[in-house]
Amino acid sequence: MTTIENSFMLGLDSNFYLKDDFESPEKRTNVTWFYPKICGFQDALRTEQEKAEYFSFLDRQTHPQRTNILLYFHIPFCEAFCNFCACFKESSAKYQGEQRVRFVKAMVKEIERNARSAYFQGTKIKYVQFGGGTPSALDQESMATIIQAVHREFDLSEVDGISLEGSPLGLSTDGYIEMLKSLGITRISFGVQTLNEEIRRKLTIKATVEQVYQTAENIRKAGIRTFALDLMYNLAGQTDEILASDIHGICAELRPSFVQTYRFNQWEGTRLDKQIRAGKVSDVLPSGSIERVQYRQIKESLADYGYDKQLLINFFTHLDETGPIGLDHACGGNGYRASYTLGIGPAAENYMGERSYRNHTNVDRWIKDVEDGIIPIEQGRICSEDEVENRVMVFFPVFGTVRKADVANLEKYRREINWMVDSGYAIETDEDITLTEVGRENAGNIAFLFYSDEEKARARRTMYLSLKNKRNPFHQDEMNIPRTPVFLQSKLATRPADSSTAPKAG
Repeated sequence: MTTIENSFMLGLDSNFYLKDDFESPEKRTNVTWFYPKICGFQDALRTEQEKAEYFSFLDRQTHPQRTNILLYFHIPFCEAFCNFCACFKESSAKYQGEQRVRFVKAMVKEIERNARSAYFQGTKIKYVQFGGGTPSALDQESMATIIQAVHREFDLSEVDGISLEGSPLGLSTDGYIEMLKSLGITRISFGVQTLNEEIRRKLTIKATVEQVYQTAENIRKAGIRTFALDLMYNLAGQTDEILASDIHGICAELRPSFVQTYRFNQWEGTRLDKQIRAGKVSDVLPSGSIERVQYRQIKESLADYGYDKQLLINFFTHLDETGPIGLDHACGGNGYRASYTLGIGPAAENYMGERSYRNHTNVDRWIKDVEDGIIPIEQGRICSEDEVENRVMVFFPVFGTVRKADVANLEKYRREINWMVDSGYAIETDEDITLTEVGRENAGNIAFLFYSDEEKARARRTMYLSLKNKRNPFHQDEMNIPRTPVFLQSKLATRPADSSTAPKAG
């Protein structure tokens, strides 16, 4: 197998039972947010018969009441593209007029199809999340139509909250935030990333710093229950001093309910990766060493500003009473079959029962399939019971702790647990397993300890095929991909042709 030199692949290829290797600066990888993973090359559902058989469970069985449901809506539009973002998106300017109407009608139709299936009859939704893309890129009427359909079709009588990701560009529209509040939105989040004007320009972030401050103030004035801001670290050009200024601006001046921190991911083959490699972005380049230093800086500084409660691995608050935050449901609810995710919209990822699947990463194809009565997905797999059990331990580093009673077949992981405890990464009691501070710093690496051998092999192959076929490894789509990575060109030129083909773009 070809070795790809990035932290994700280094994590898969490392012998993590060697402590020095585990804590190597260049081998700190991201936590796992979706598992078991889907691959556009390995999990394609190509015929309507395959899709019908795959989804027959929706009308054949009812949802297990002990399992919470997160409704996730992917609104794939942005007013402008940030060059660091690998999420699936299209320009909102491209989908105006009749195209916008068709999209909204398709969203409503998909809401109705799922909600009216036998599987969801009598099911109470636990949390609702709108992500993207940028949901606030939709006009008020379109967004209201979709949210109203959710209230009408699903049982939200016991919902813990409804959150929406936005941008200062859309949220600053007169009456937009007030409209969201009137329709039951309880939390709004948006990405600040950095307050440094030069770095924002190089990341092609269109919203101004002034708009960031005004939007935060407008959210407070509207009476939204809570709001969260995103902060990135290890960005090109982001010195420790700039990061300190970012933290001060967010915590002392913007003062959100929650701060969500994200490490910069330099996806191979993307435009930004090309610019960084060519030295066109900054003399201070992202690195594993800087990332570890800045992770520690963020934790210490957030605590100094009162954000000393770490709810999830990247989720901090100054509040004593936070209420449900919803993000825990996206990572399985921290228990065996504790939470499923139903995703609606282009590129939305789903985990329902043993089924892990993804909707079309093509807006036009997704709309047409919905209009034609075809289930609009492009990949899906049925997971083994072994993988279903593994989800709890793969995700537990996101939470920082797990109750032993919530882990199916705990002794299956005895070697890994003992190694974590002996190495100082975790503490085990009679009731739970909890990461230490050094364990939290290496949370992404710890997740890899609980990947099955099959899942590791699939991840390696996904990375290789994505780069070979000029696709972004994140979703195996064409987001920000202009070229074959330079370091891979010579290897591909001498490698025998692979029988796998890329997912069809249309």
